Amino acid sequence: MKLQVTLDTYSVEDGISLVQAVADYIDIIEVGTPLLLDTGMLAVERVKEAFPNVEVLADTKIWHNGARISRSAFEHGADMVTILAGASDREVEAVVSVAESYGRKVAADMSEVGGLVQRSAELEDLGVSYLMVPSGLRRVDEERDGQDAFHRNTRAMGGTPLALVRNVMRNLSSSAEVAVVDNITLDNLDAVIATHPGILLVGRAILAADDPLSVASEFKRRMEA
Repeated sequence: MKLQVTLDTYSVEDGISLVQAVADYIDIIEVGTPLLLDTGMLAVERVKEAFPNVEVLADTKIWHNGARISRSAFEHGADMVTILAGASDREVEAVVSVAESYGRKVAADMSEVGGLVQRSAELEDLGVSYLMVPSGLRRVDEERDGQDAFHRNTRAMGGTPLALVRNVMRNLSSSAEVAVVDNITLDNLDAVIATHPGILLVGRAILAADDPLSVASEFKRRMEA
């Protein structure tokens, strides 16, 4: 099980500074979409140079032109790129093909996708390595809950936190793993670990903590217990 932190800063320097204190406990650093939009693939290159022994994910959220975008990300040091789960099968195949040619991986962002369980199985068949599945642990108001595809999915799968994660995992073979995202904290960590995901995606719970090193250490200790 890998621990991933998300850099949603608008400055590469700020992002690198945030990670430096906890790098020994981190397996994957995600260069978030805001940072990519502001800085381009140079952000990926800078992060990889700063942390050569840590995997770097470029949150490219590919929809079109995936072969070109993913190739650029890999050439700048990314170990993984993200594609939106709703992208066409042809687009997914193109990105997976490029990733395989570089010996790298593709993660699918499953947020806002209807029929998430079925689409997860389809993406696995297309060669995607990780499925980034919402945990269901965040709170929303009732008005948004009635309109949000993620929460419709959650209700369809039992309406409880982590229900989607469990159902996706039951529907997969062994070629893809689930990456759980959304409001993972030390308070709910044990419940998330119990689903046996491949990756835990964490942001503010570590990087915005009063003592990031202590929190990252505790995350990793409990993940490896």
